[in-house]
Amino acid sequence: MFLRISSGELRGRQIRVPETDLRPTSEKVRSALFDSLFSMIHFEDRSFLDIFSGSGIFALEAVSRGFKSAASIEKNPKAAAQIRKSIAGLDLNDRIRAINSDAFLFNYGSLGPQKYSTIFLDPPYALGQDIPALLDKIADAEIVDAVCVMIVEGDSESDWTREGWNKKTKKFGGTWLTFFYNWE
Repeated sequence: MFLRISSGELRGRQIRVPETDLRPTSEKVRSALFDSLFSMIHFEDRSFLDIFSGSGIFALEAVSRGFKSAASIEKNPKAAAQIRKSIAGLDLNDRIRAINSDAFLFNYGSLGPQKYSTIFLDPPYALGQDIPALLDKIADAEIVDAVCVMIVEGDSESDWTREGWNKKTKKFGGTWLTFFYNWE
């Protein structure tokens, strides 16, 4: 299977998705997410963190649309290897970092001193109840930029509360995107 980058400097380029149990986000939802995100923040000179990265399409799409850099965290070794191949094939080794790690066990502080203005999580839907604790772990790791959006994709609205963070949701068919942002 192949996925297509939908916008930006790499628009139309395709990446291979390894044969695994991954559930790639549809191009329609990806486009809607970035359109919503663009209405919230400017991408230039900002960094994007893609957690439960799967194919790596969100990190690639982010850089294509103007983010300065991105990092991708994926537990599945086969998927992480394919993300690295996609990054190299698109000549983005200097802008995107691929990490093969369990998102729940990863030391997010090791990403510093880099700060991320957008953090996207697309966990297996069955892990939805574990996401609030992971969001706390990420927020405590001091990698969150002064202006940051954390987005969770799921089959229902994500529920997380933390002082200083606001929330909005969008639904696309059976897919929910929950946006948590740290400004008024």
